[in-house]
Amino acid sequence: MELVENIVPQHGNPNHPPGAICIASGELSRYPSFPASLVNLLRPKGTTIEWHCGLNVAANFNAGVRRMMANPDLQWAWIMGDDHEFEQTALLRLLEREVDVIVPLCVRRQAPFIPVLFKKPESNTPLGQFPPHHWHQLPAHGLHEVYTAGSAGMLVRRHVLEKLDDPWFELGKMGKDLTNEDTHFCQKVQQAGFKIYADTDVQMGHWTPMAIWPARTESGAWTVGIDMGSNFKVVLPPHSLKRLVQEVKEESKENFGLTQLTKEE
Repeated sequence: MELVENIVPQHGNPNHPPGAICIASGELSRYPSFPASLVNLLRPKGTTIEWHCGLNVAANFNAGVRRMMANPDLQWAWIMGDDHEFEQTALLRLLEREVDVIVPLCVRRQAPFIPVLFKKPESNTPLGQFPPHHWHQLPAHGLHEVYTAGSAGMLVRRHVLEKLDDPWFELGKMGKDLTNEDTHFCQKVQQAGFKIYADTDVQMGHWTPMAIWPARTESGAWTVGIDMGSNFKVVLPPHSLKRLVQEVKEESKENFGLTQLTKEE
């Protein structure tokens, strides 16, 4: 942990106090894009990293927040899973907003790929579910108030955490067979009188496994299909595949035998 903390760039902006980047991870690393993003992330001087591993995501987040709260110099917690990637300035741009709780714009990694931003439940909404904010309901730029959100990149100010009881993140509160530690945390934030915003100018990638299959169109032409799980498959039109081949770097064309293919087409 000390090694990772030492190599992350620090940004000495005096307007931003230090905080803690609280990461929940399984026992095995999943995507190298996450530590690559973390290594390049700009952060206020004095910021610490709390990377806790284990099968219980709520326990991992709580362990990080407890360490952050034990240090009175740390004024915020940035909640993060290890299946995301983000721009170098993402954290600083969220800090610039100076609101109680804020999240970047992130996509659910299963179909139908909605924003992980949600509204207050209606009277007939099943326990543990929240009506989503759809893409057409989001502004092109700026802040958008939400009721609950996924915890990916959630920036929480210290004064908010001080108003809530430990443990901050809890499992099974939104249904016995559901986790929902993030949306339940958001409900507690709302009940304490704070607001939650999404910053549509700060986006975050959400990695997901997929399989690439050969696919044949109705006309018999070969192309590529992308299986994204949950019985959701996307077939690339042949012209899109051809365009991808044309955009490959020249040196890669030679390596993969694509130069002749482009000439023949």
